Amino acid sequence: MLELAFDQALEIINKEPLVLLYLSMPECSVCHGVKPQIEDRLAKKIPMLHLDGGEYPEIAGEFLVMTAPAVLVFYQGKEVHRQARFIDFEALERIIDNYRTMDSAKSYEDIFK
Repeated sequence: MLELAFDQALEIINKEPLVLLYLSMPECSVCHGVKPQIEDRLAKKIPMLHLDGGEYPEIAGEFLVMTAPAVLVFYQGKEVHRQARFIDFEALERIIDNYRTMDSAKSYEDIFK
């Protein structure tokens, strides 16, 4: 999981087709327990970014996150899924697998053949 500066994370979210953003707080014991589980389950499936709310307090306003940990999934620069505090790992994996199989390059004609 990449730990980046706030502006670098925003750049990657807008550049990569599918990204997971993990938001945590330094004093959050749940955050420290959830992060390795997410890394173990998803490291090979999706680029993962980590932002610490203690270092970057502006993440609360930018992403409208009021609790930690928060997991946000972005597809083509847009947030498509969010979980906070209590993470359903199986649902998160399913959603990521679904987005990974999507082919955004299909033409209109291909869709309606």
